[in-house]
Amino acid sequence: MAALEKRHPRESFTKKLIRICQRLDEHSIRSITHKHIYREFTCELEITSIWVVGSYARGAMTCGDLDLVIGLQNKGVVPSTRSWAKAFFGSPSLVRYYPGNPSENASGVAFPEAILIWSGPECDWKAAIDAIKPDIHAGRAARETDAIPLRDEQLRTYDDEYHEAVDMQRDGLWEWEFVEIGKQMLTPIPSEEVAEDERYLMRCASMMGRKSRELIPAMIKLMREQEPSGSWSSADSYRSKFRCGSSEIHLGRPAIPIDFFDYSPWVRQLILIPHISARGPNGAWIIRRGPEHPARKALVGKYAYYLMSSGHPDTITYCDHSKHWAPTAIELLETHEEARHLAAQYVDEDEFEAPEVGSAEGCDLFSLLGLVDIIDVGGEQLAMTYAGSSYLEADIISLEELVAALPST
Repeated sequence: MAALEKRHPRESFTKKLIRICQRLDEHSIRSITHKHIYREFTCELEITSIWVVGSYARGAMTCGDLDLVIGLQNKGVVPSTRSWAKAFFGSPSLVRYYPGNPSENASGVAFPEAILIWSGPECDWKAAIDAIKPDIHAGRAARETDAIPLRDEQLRTYDDEYHEAVDMQRDGLWEWEFVEIGKQMLTPIPSEEVAEDERYLMRCASMMGRKSRELIPAMIKLMREQEPSGSWSSADSYRSKFRCGSSEIHLGRPAIPIDFFDYSPWVRQLILIPHISARGPNGAWIIRRGPEHPARKALVGKYAYYLMSSGHPDTITYCDHSKHWAPTAIELLETHEEARHLAAQYVDEDEFEAPEVGSAEGCDLFSLLGLVDIIDVGGEQLAMTYAGSSYLEADIISLEELVAALPST
C-alpha cells in the first residue's frame, strides 16, 4: 500500500501542526452540541495534550498524513471525532486524530515514537516542533496491515475487520491482488465502443453519486479483462454494488465483509473500489478464496465439461412470462466425449458450426457457477440463485450438494 500512496513534503504538515497549536492556545475547551441516536446533546470537551506520531515524528522528509494522538477530558456524551476535530481545528486536509494516549488510542496501535507537542496554553510547542529534526533516512513504519493495498480510511470498517482480513490472507483463507486505476482507466469510453450489456451500467449512472459515476469507465475496462463472459446487473438493488459474471463489485467507501463468501457462495471474487482520492492508492482490490478456504478445498478434484462459442460458455435463458426475470442456466458434462456428442446435435450445415468444448476444474469452476442461476448436471437441474429457485420451485443448493453432484477425477 505504501508504494502507491501519495506523499507530501514535511513542511506542509509543519504548517498544519503550527496552526493546530495556535488554535488550541486560543480555545482548548469548547462546548459542542451534536446529535446522537436521534437526540441532541451538549458536551464540554477539553483537549489536554497533543502528541505527534508516525512518519512526521520520526523526521521523515515526506509524509502521507499528519497523525496526532489527542488527550481529551469530557463532560457529557462525546461527539464523533470528526465533529469535535472540526470544532477545534477546522478542516485541515490529511490530518488524522486519535483520541487517547500513545499507548492506548483510537487507532488500536501503540506509538513508541510519540512526541508531546502541546500540553496546555502556556507550553512551548514551537520548541517541541523545532526539536524534531528532519531525517533523510526516516520513512513510514512497516505495519502488518500493509498487506492490504488500501488505506483503512478508504474502507468502512467495524470492529477489527482490517486486521481480520490480514489474518485471512496469512491463513490462506483469502488471496488477493490490486489493480491500479489511473487516468487511462478513468478516460470515458466512446459510446460506439460500449457493448449492449455494458449499457446497463451506463443506465444506472443517473442513480449513482458523482464519484461513483467517475468509476464507470474503469469498471467496464476492468471487467472486460476479469469477466469477458459476464453480464452486468445490480447486487441487492444498491447503487454502489454490482455483479458482472462471477464477480461482485462494491464502490465508494466499501466495507470489508469478512464472511462474504459464506453468504455469496457462487461468487468467484469480491472487488472493492474506493472513490478516487488525491492521496490514493486508487485501484481495485480483488479478493478471492485462498488455497485453505473450505469451499476451494472442497472443489479439489472436481471438474466439468461444457459447450462454448467464440471463447465464451454457452448459457441457456429460460423465458417465463409469469415471472419478472429470465434465469440463465449452463449444462455441465462428465466426459469430453459426452460434450462432443452434445455439440454435434447443434450443427446445422447451412447456418451453425459445432460449439467448442471447454473444461474447468477445482476453483476455476467458480467462474462458471457465478455466471448462471441454474446448473444442469447429469440431467438434474439445481438452483444457484433466488431466480433459479423461483423458476425451478426448488431450494437453492448448498455447497455440499453441488460438490456431490459434480464429477470427480
